[in-house]
Amino acid sequence: MALRVGIDTGGTFTDLVAYDSQSGTLLSSKSHSTPEAPMEAFRLVFDLAGIRASEINELIHGTTIATNALIERKGARVAFVTTAGFEDMPYIQRINRRELYNLSWQKSVPLVDSRHSCFGLNERILSDGEVLTPLDEGEVKSLCARIVSEGFEAAAVCLLFSFLNPIHEQQVRSAFEHNLQGIPFSISHQVAPIWREYERSSTTIADAYIKPLVENYIAELSSGLEDAGAQVPWSVMKSNGGIVSASAAADNPIQMAMSGPAGGMIASQAIARELKHDQVVTLDMGGTSCDVGLLINGEQRLTTEYEIEFGLPASIPLIDVKTIGAGGGSVAWVDAGGFLQVGPQSAGALPGPSCYGLGGDIPTVTDANLHLGRLDPDYFLEGRMALSKELAKSSLASLRNDVDLDELELASSIIQIAENNMANAIRMVSIAQGFDPRDFTLIAFGGAGPLHASAIARSLDMPRVAVPVVPGNASAFGFLLADARVDKVWTQAYRSDTVQEEDVESQFNVMRSEVLKELVEGGFSGEPLVLYTIHMRYLGQNYEQEVPVASLKITRKVIVDAVESFHEMHRSLYGYAFEASVVELISFQVTAIGSTDKPNLSALRPPTQDTQTQYREVFFPGKGWERTSVFQRSGLEVGKEITGPAIIQEAGSTTVLEPGDDMIVDNRGILLIDVRPETSD
Repeated sequence: MALRVGIDTGGTFTDLVAYDSQSGTLLSSKSHSTPEAPMEAFRLVFDLAGIRASEINELIHGTTIATNALIERKGARVAFVTTAGFEDMPYIQRINRRELYNLSWQKSVPLVDSRHSCFGLNERILSDGEVLTPLDEGEVKSLCARIVSEGFEAAAVCLLFSFLNPIHEQQVRSAFEHNLQGIPFSISHQVAPIWREYERSSTTIADAYIKPLVENYIAELSSGLEDAGAQVPWSVMKSNGGIVSASAAADNPIQMAMSGPAGGMIASQAIARELKHDQVVTLDMGGTSCDVGLLINGEQRLTTEYEIEFGLPASIPLIDVKTIGAGGGSVAWVDAGGFLQVGPQSAGALPGPSCYGLGGDIPTVTDANLHLGRLDPDYFLEGRMALSKELAKSSLASLRNDVDLDELELASSIIQIAENNMANAIRMVSIAQGFDPRDFTLIAFGGAGPLHASAIARSLDMPRVAVPVVPGNASAFGFLLADARVDKVWTQAYRSDTVQEEDVESQFNVMRSEVLKELVEGGFSGEPLVLYTIHMRYLGQNYEQEVPVASLKITRKVIVDAVESFHEMHRSLYGYAFEASVVELISFQVTAIGSTDKPNLSALRPPTQDTQTQYREVFFPGKGWERTSVFQRSGLEVGKEITGPAIIQEAGSTTVLEPGDDMIVDNRGILLIDVRPETSD
């Protein structure tokens, strides 16, 4: 066997998809995550898939460890180092307010634990990159002694205008390497070489905050894989949809913040191309969270706007995905006003939903689904884990007095609230950005996505839903479709009427050499695709748009064409353009993409097995209990047509067809559902 393996470790489950390039077949498995011992979950999914670590030729891993550490505030104690006079930057933040008229609203607490953890160095670089006050290396050495003696676990360095001239940050880096006694640190011109000092410092602090945790995680996994017999280097999925060597990921861990959702978006793009559907909304609902994204004209949307919490940005290149706390483990609770809420808190892997029988006693979305008959208690994880209907009912009963609903009404309400939350997330990524969801196909995956997709699509008047093969492992499958990718940004402001083409071309060449070198160091060999982008805005604007550049050879015509493209982009986004205005060229980006050997989507379809159609009573909100057909997905042949209500079960997921829905199995094994529109009485 010659196996490429993708493993997605989420907050609740760990998923594996393995591609045998010799036979062209795919294997998959799913098991509980083991947060305290991640290698244990790896061993479980290896065993369930029937593969040995020694058979693996390439391993690609995505994990929520970085995201969870940021959200749960479980990172390191960070020393923030900046230019003297700017020590309060993490606390001043921006003037934006989440609640404009709430006088008691408080800013998000920064990731540095106190103002006493912020240190200023007496140095200064001006806005043109010239050195005004040289760095005192003796002062830096004294600072190193303080960082060590005061017990800091990491350091983040963000000096003013270092994105223009990094000389002082380079000197600090050299001193830290020699004097910090192994304490990890992050340097802003390497982590986020962008203008806007607050965004650059926030990103660098976040990188340092999770660096010790990620370094330990990667070291532990590397040791565990080696002990298990895996003799190959392994890679990590980045938020931008590319893969990078595990060692490089440890050096820049903030790039992993959205690695799992990125895999799901890559898988969705492949599925959309197979279906020839250009306009797609993706719904990835797992045990802890739900990720929603868009494919426009078949292409992913990239952004650099990732927010850890309101007011705490991390400027990293990532696939544009919105994450909300709506998963199978999202807990139901009653707020101070007596209103029922669902999420964003999650029961996680341990104790998990009450029906798992692992100690949980608060009702979750999974408990509600089980109580309504939508889940088979004897077929969860293909029967390897029995669910308790009694424990689910007991957890629901614990909230009865708070909301004055019986268990059935409460379970139905929990489902409807969770589905409304996910529908609102889709509205935010579609309607709020000028797209009509009625023109889109909903691709639903994750362990819980297909359970709710039909109802969500109906509430948004979306006409169709597609459920891929092995939907519970879609993100892990996406890892196998990912390419190696490196992004580099250089910030230097020019005006369109005075820019010197040779300056731009020279810097593009420097960055091209850097991204190609990093791609090779990450293990890629071959001829990569190199893309060039200029970030532009009108003179006086505060935010810019990314404009592709067709050629590395920068001539006056290339600049003029790029400016014209910006005008058209601005017009399409805002309805107008200032074609006579000066355009600022704020920053320049080079992206190198190294293509990898990808499995065929059709290889994921398992062989059809004879199964017997069963029936059970299932409760549908607004309709009541209905006798519902239950199918095993492995028994559905190509061309099989089913009209709802129906349940389609498989190892890692369950698909619900609501009454009136029509479904057909296409020739790749994908479930295509025509959603019956809402009707009024």
